[in-house]
Formats: sequence, C-alpha cells, structure tokens
Amino acid sequence: MIAKVSACIIAKNEENNLPRLLESIKGKFDEIVLVDTGSTDKTVEIAKSYGAKVFYREWNGFADARQYAVEKATGEWIWFFDADCELEEDEYERFKRILLLVHENPVIEGIGVVYKNTDINGQVKGYSNTVHIHRKKPELVWEGKIHERVVNKNTGTIIIPPFSVYVLHHGYADLKTQLCKAKRNLKLIFEELRRLKPDQKEYYMNIFYVLQSYIILSIDKNGEKYLRKSLRYINKFLENKDIFEYDSKFKIHFYAYASQIYKRLNETDKAIELLDEGLKLQELYPDFHYLKYEIYKDKKEIEKAIEEGIKFLQSVDIYGNRVITDCISMKDNVLNELASMINLEESKDEIIQKIKEIYKKHKGLYISRLLFYLIKEKSRKEAEKIILKSAILYKSDQAYADIGLLALENNELEKAKEYFIKALDINPFNTQANKSLYEILIKENNLNEAFEYLKNYVLYSKDAKYIPDLIEISDKLGFF
Repeated sequence: MIAKVSACIIAKNEENNLPRLLESIKGKFDEIVLVDTGSTDKTVEIAKSYGAKVFYREWNGFADARQYAVEKATGEWIWFFDADCELEEDEYERFKRILLLVHENPVIEGIGVVYKNTDINGQVKGYSNTVHIHRKKPELVWEGKIHERVVNKNTGTIIIPPFSVYVLHHGYADLKTQLCKAKRNLKLIFEELRRLKPDQKEYYMNIFYVLQSYIILSIDKNGEKYLRKSLRYINKFLENKDIFEYDSKFKIHFYAYASQIYKRLNETDKAIELLDEGLKLQELYPDFHYLKYEIYKDKKEIEKAIEEGIKFLQSVDIYGNRVITDCISMKDNVLNELASMINLEESKDEIIQKIKEIYKKHKGLYISRLLFYLIKEKSRKEAEKIILKSAILYKSDQAYADIGLLALENNELEKAKEYFIKALDINPFNTQANKSLYEILIKENNLNEAFEYLKNYVLYSKDAKYIPDLIEISDKLGFF
C-alpha cells in the first residue's frame, strides 16, 4: 500500500464475532490495534493470537475509546472496524484503489464506509453509512458518547471523496442483539441529552437517536409503550426542525421514523401528513412511499396503494443502496404484491401503460421486473427482451431467475437451466435458482448435481420441508 494503514477495533466481550473479523483483515494492514474496554471472555486472547496490539481503556463512551485507539496507532490512515464486521477481498482492493487516488490530496480527510447490514441468514437487508476511515491528524477527533463521529475540530465536519468502501456488518442479525444494543444506546443517549442544551443541533440529533432506539425496542413484548414514549420527542423535534438544513439527512430520516411510529399506533392520518412533509424534502424517497403503500393497502384503498407501490419501486431503482433506509429491503415483497394487485384491477391495461412510460423514461431493475411480471403471459417476446436487458445491464441474478422461471413454465428445460446457472454465477445464494435447478435435474435423473443444488437451497432458505428429499437422495447416492 502507498501509505501505512492501521486497522483499529474497540471491543468488549466479542469472542464470538472477533475471529471472523480478524480472519478477514489479517495480512492486509500494517498493524491491528485493539482497545479492550473490560472484556471478561477470550477477546484479548483471540486478538493477540492474530498479532493485534492490545491496549486497555476504562469505558467512557465510544468516542473516547476510538480516540484512544487513534493515539496508540502508528499509521498515516486509520480504518475502524466493529468486531461484528467482515471485510471482503474485493472491497479491500477497492480501498487500495481509493487510497491511491486520495492519499496525495491533503484536502481529503477521510473515506466513507457503507455497512451492508445482514440478517440471520447472512443476506443483506439494508445499508448504512459512516466515516470509519480517516487520516491520523491532530485536528481530526472523535466526538459523541453514542453515534460518535470523526470531525475536523476546526471546521466541525470532515471532507471525504464521493465514493465509499463496503463492509459486511453482522451486528443486527438477531432480535436479541438489536434489543440489547438499543437499551445500551438509550442510556448513553440520555446522558448526552442531559449534557446538551435545547438550542444545540446535537440535542435534536440525539432526539432522533431516541426514536431510533424506541422503534427497535417496540418490536419486543409490550412494545407499544415505547411508541407512546416517542411522541413527546417527535413533537419536540418538530417544534425545532428548522435547526437543521432543509434537506438534512437527519430531518429526512426523522420523518420516516415519526411516520412509522404513528402508523404503528394506527394514527394513519398523522402518518400520511408527516410522509407528505417528508416528500417535500426529498422526492421518491423509498421509506416514505413504502409506508404510504402499506397504509393505503391496509385501508383497502387499492388504487392509491398501487400508485405508492410503483413509486416505491421507482425510488428503489433511483437510490438503490445510496441511502440509509429501513424499508428498501421490502422491495421483493412489494414487487410480488403489486403484480398480484394490478392483475386483479379492471384498469390493468391502463396501469401497465403508465409503467411502460416510466420504464421508457427511467429504466430501472424493479420497474422492469414489475413490467415483466405483468406482460409475460400476453407479450412473452417483449417481456423477455425487457428482463434480459435488465439482467445484463444490472448484473441481476433475480432478473436471470425470472427468465429461467418463464422458460420452466413453458417446459424449455435447457433454456431454464442456462439462465438459472447465470443467476448463480452472480449470486450463489439465490434460492429460487438453486431450487429450480434441483427440480430440473431430478426430472433428468441427475442425482449428483440435484443433490448439490437442493443442499444449497435448504441451507440458504432454511426450508425444512425439503430435508426428507435431501436425505432420500443422499441414501440413493450412498452418502450414509
């Protein structure tokens, strides 16, 4: 690498997560620095086994621990990793290319990191971003006990280039972990609120984090009490919303959270009012349209639900993973529901024409997939042309699987196999492609290959009803 880079970690009782992270970063950095804040498990022992330099720090908030790690690091650049993260090889190579571009430009102070948040099956369910890579310079400091950030103490911000590195984040893979983190975070947030004054922007940033934590806690039993508690903080934020710039990300995300809370409390008129205010700040924002879609669907206002569902898919195509959003992971559910809803509408042809106009103007993977689902029976040739173009343009395993399913419906087995294999070349975890290839190969009595695809399907989908089939094939093959 053209500059010395220190990988820094702050950790406490992370023996379960740490080996995965350390395995993914070993040999890639000039040093690994771990600041332990009071572990009673094997965290320190594991870190040392990977050659990490271990230091100890009494807990005084996240910023304090990160700043201490910076002081102990010797690199020209610092890259912070949470213990529940994992660095993929391609992203490490991307980082090296970015560093090559920015290292000699003193104006650039940091590099953005986008966290790919995974679910319990390891599938990416959403994205969030932060600045966890920065130069080691005296003026760059960490601040905030919770939701900490690195800033230039002279300017109050940090300058980064318009491209980021992606990191897998497994920290929200299960509900128990989310609830524990939310409770821990709330304690620290309230400490920050007591320290801050109501005329400071940071005060309302922390109110936003209160809402974020309450929404997570509301998933648990007796969750409604947390939603009710949120209302006073929503009102306080709204009274002082102009403390933020017009299109501030905090303001946009606040409207999404506040609307979600009112929706879950069945105060849908207030939710719609806030969503419409949010859409004035940022048009075609995924969460706003998804929540409106859900509200209208629940109220059986199908025409409005379809309109908002289409706008949601448009917003997914426009923003993709470039926004932090809770609802973008619902895109496949909405796609399938919309196709079913539109197919039942008397005005189906009129709706399809509107979708075609959107597709011609903006293209987009999800709009093209919706159009494919709606016209494939009547206009198969046109549908295939649209979806194949999207499969190639967006390197989409889902689009290739769509073509494969259409071929399968028409008993074109070789064609179906070709496209399912292309889907798996892009994404080996595509459950539809694995399952369909198993079904085709069973028909062809190709048990060895059928077994492999079925094994992958059961592993990735957790679909237990196929386990007897797996056992039966393994017996025929003499595996046991």
